[in-house]
Amino acid sequence: MAPQHHTGSAGASGGAPAVLLLAGLSLAYLGIAAVVALYLLPVGFGLHGTVLLAAQLAVILGGALLVGTTATRIRRHQRQRAALIELAGASGWRYRPDVGDRLWGGSIDEQIDRGNRTATDLLDARDAEIPFDSVERTFVTGDGEGSTMHTVRAVRIPLPSEVPRIALRSRRGAGALSLLPRRPRGRTELRLEGNFSDVFEVSVPAGSETAALYVLTPDLMAVLLDASADLDLELVDSTLHVYFPALDLTRPAELSRFLTAIAVLHERFGRRTLLYRDEAAEPLDPEAVRRAGDTLAPRARHLETRTRGVPVLAAVLTPLVPLVIAAVWLFLAG
Repeated sequence: MAPQHHTGSAGASGGAPAVLLLAGLSLAYLGIAAVVALYLLPVGFGLHGTVLLAAQLAVILGGALLVGTTATRIRRHQRQRAALIELAGASGWRYRPDVGDRLWGGSIDEQIDRGNRTATDLLDARDAEIPFDSVERTFVTGDGEGSTMHTVRAVRIPLPSEVPRIALRSRRGAGALSLLPRRPRGRTELRLEGNFSDVFEVSVPAGSETAALYVLTPDLMAVLLDASADLDLELVDSTLHVYFPALDLTRPAELSRFLTAIAVLHERFGRRTLLYRDEAAEPLDPEAVRRAGDTLAPRARHLETRTRGVPVLAAVLTPLVPLVIAAVWLFLAG
């Protein structure tokens, strides 16, 4: 059966909401600008004459700039989405604009509340020769004024067998696993030979160190250093999760690097995990149908984590910054 491409409805439905959004923003600003320019400035602040006229012009021009910037971003997003739909159709992949109702798996779903994460622009190539699926994930960490929004391009690559949980956090950049509110405890870190541990922080469940060495052989580590030194990766059951920074896959260079990394990781991790079996797992009933990737021992599925201190401290202190500035200003003013 030929793959079904969800292209027409996604492309057709993208224009009207964007136009309505832009119209709503423009009308909302028009109302706010009218109140500020015609009432707040002359009555509330008591401005008049040339000063009033200059302030009213600033309000109008500032609003026009804001609406124009918003319109440009909306149009850019529409063009990128249309290009992704075209890319999916040409590659034989399925496309969906929003899959936020679906559990994606991995640390983002485990640590971020459903209301603080989205999954959009799905590229589903699970039926391709090199199977994978990928979404753009946006998630919010922190609370209130200390919250921060992050965007990454997440990829799932199926593996032939289940393997213990292994997290590889790149030390070179602020990837998805570095941005999350919780990180593996220091005692779960596994030091590996050469300079690999200088590039990746490797974390495994206690007691799974030998299994990790079975998977992370020197040849695989060399591939990771060449193909994905700036990416975060984690193995969860029988899936390899790869976290790229936010990408524009409509650009040939970024798309080429994206697909090359997926192909290399699929081939090498597939080869290393193909024959893996967890000797500590509960034996299966001899008469039961065996699965491609037998069960894992429960301890091999989870990493011990701890709360990151810096984001918590920032969330607590950020609301206090205006008070500190006001106190300093009053002190300097005598």
